[in-house]
Amino acid sequence: MARVCLVTTSTPSANPRLVKEADALAAAGHNVHVVGAHWVDWATEADAALVAGRRWTFSVVDWRRGSRPGLWWSSRLRQHAARRLCGVLGPRRGVADRALTRIAPELAREVERHPADLFIAHNLGALPIAIDAARQRNVPVGFDAEDFHSGQLSPAREPLLHAITESIERRCLPACDYVTAAAPLIADAYASLCHIATPAVILNVFPRRFRPASVAASRPGSADRDRLRLYWFSQTIGPDRGLEDAVAAVGLLGDPRVELHLRGRWQDGYERRLRQHAAAAGVRDERLVAHATADPDSMVALAADMDVGLALEPPASRNNDILWSNKAFTYLLGGIPVVLSRTTGQTALASLFGDAAVTYSPGNAAELAAALERWTRNPAALTAARDLAWRLGEDRYNWEVEAPRFLSIVSEVLDRGPRAIPSRSAAIEPFRHVKAS
Repeated sequence: MARVCLVTTSTPSANPRLVKEADALAAAGHNVHVVGAHWVDWATEADAALVAGRRWTFSVVDWRRGSRPGLWWSSRLRQHAARRLCGVLGPRRGVADRALTRIAPELAREVERHPADLFIAHNLGALPIAIDAARQRNVPVGFDAEDFHSGQLSPAREPLLHAITESIERRCLPACDYVTAAAPLIADAYASLCHIATPAVILNVFPRRFRPASVAASRPGSADRDRLRLYWFSQTIGPDRGLEDAVAAVGLLGDPRVELHLRGRWQDGYERRLRQHAAAAGVRDERLVAHATADPDSMVALAADMDVGLALEPPASRNNDILWSNKAFTYLLGGIPVVLSRTTGQTALASLFGDAAVTYSPGNAAELAAALERWTRNPAALTAARDLAWRLGEDRYNWEVEAPRFLSIVSEVLDRGPRAIPSRSAAIEPFRHVKAS
């Protein structure tokens, strides 16, 4: 079996897709290590519990101001200088990497401490580091594209960061031995931008072991109870997530049984604004219910206790327009039907879900309310939709289906070894290691 090193600029608690891949690799007998970096306090604090039960190891670059003030300041100044230089000279190789990733040299140094037979980058900032480590050891390197990263940015509003991000994509993806993507249109976007073979799609689904024992164990007869719970979750509860549409739709329904349940951490000031919006829409305060964040492994079971899941991604960016929301797959596995915003990507997803999904045009609360009435006014239709969601989660949309496809890609790459890369793509400038505090 092989040694595999997964690299991220985040942490496992903030990257469930990385955790699923690490779990699958370890279960297949590989020796797996994950290298990450501090991202936000809650994720760093949650990592200890998450990693404790895993068959893989984890090391983190901690650059928090309280624990490593020297690195906090030096990395901040270094990134600022790199971005200024990119603004003057353009996104040059090496400098662009530091401009994108604040602790790139320190992360590279930690990756060097873990020799591997395969390196897998799990976000764009980690990709140049993984490529450099793989080329130094003459081993393959892979990249998992959960998002279309340059498509998350506006060339008009964020021209420098967009140029930096796209330059790294164009340079680094052709240097990979394989690329996977979380949705078909993300795969197509990278194939077109980077002139590579269309990446294999590995859906962002979850293990069946996370679901209740049966659909009956979750919410028997929920449609006949005196409340009907709409559910949405994320790491952060904030604007541009479709929640204003949901609040307005609940008001338009005029059904006192309908509640809107949100799980996550409120962005500063947003709870007050959303509750004001709810009051203006005629939604009583107790019908907008907030829940604390929870262990990522419990998200499916928590969804199963609700009635309808909301995946209301607005097309605020090209990435948002083409992605397939991981929320939607969480809801299906929990056995509840899904409301999907009618973006380019999710329109295609709705066709796969059939009667377990309804759609609406983002920003159109009246259309969302009308779509919800299909289930709020017809308990039998809601029950049928729940049953179909459960079957789709059981038969198709789960990690037990996707993991073998991922492992097959890894096995093929390990057997084949690193492919020859044209010199213009292979020359990835190593990071100069700086002494950190």
